[in-house]
Amino acid sequence: MTKKLLRLIGAGAVGLGICLSSGIGSPATAQTATVPQAKPPEEQTDKKNPSDRAVRVIMSYAFAAIPDSLPKRSGEVVEIDRNHPEKFMIPMEDARRIIRLASLSARADLCGLKDLEREHFGNMMKRERAVNKWTSYQFLFIELLHATTGVVMTGNVQAGDDAKKPDDESKDVRREYVCSPQERERVKAAVEADIKALASAQ
Repeated sequence: MTKKLLRLIGAGAVGLGICLSSGIGSPATAQTATVPQAKPPEEQTDKKNPSDRAVRVIMSYAFAAIPDSLPKRSGEVVEIDRNHPEKFMIPMEDARRIIRLASLSARADLCGLKDLEREHFGNMMKRERAVNKWTSYQFLFIELLHATTGVVMTGNVQAGDDAKKPDDESKDVRREYVCSPQERERVKAAVEADIKALASAQ
């Protein structure tokens, strides 16, 4: 999913600069000329939520990542109508909340907290189902919004001809990023607190 998203959003790499400078800043370094280097986590503590512009940009990338069809467990392929964006869209504040949760998941990924990352995402989706207000189209969009945020925060964005080249795992930001023990503990505590909050809201 991540590699596919990198290619789908790569063409709009310039727009990612807005995201990275608007409150969801990546603790990783985006190695693309059109994307500014993100601020370290300690410089972002005063901006817990992404700006309206950042939310709109990530929402547009998430919509671009919607596939034309999806296979069901039965083997049947379900066609997805992408000609009506309103079927997928969720309110701005809900999208902002999902992006905030996704950014925390991405930090857990960078710090090697894979199990907590999966539990965090699982509890988020359970919470969204418990709300009982989203359609199947919107659930798909929420999942892609979460994944897209992770790409923005942890991925090496590729654009143009670079997006066509074979994957180079040696350039994966997650392999280069060094999460200090102090940061790992902070992220771990934050994710665990979020998991409890999400579970209580189900």
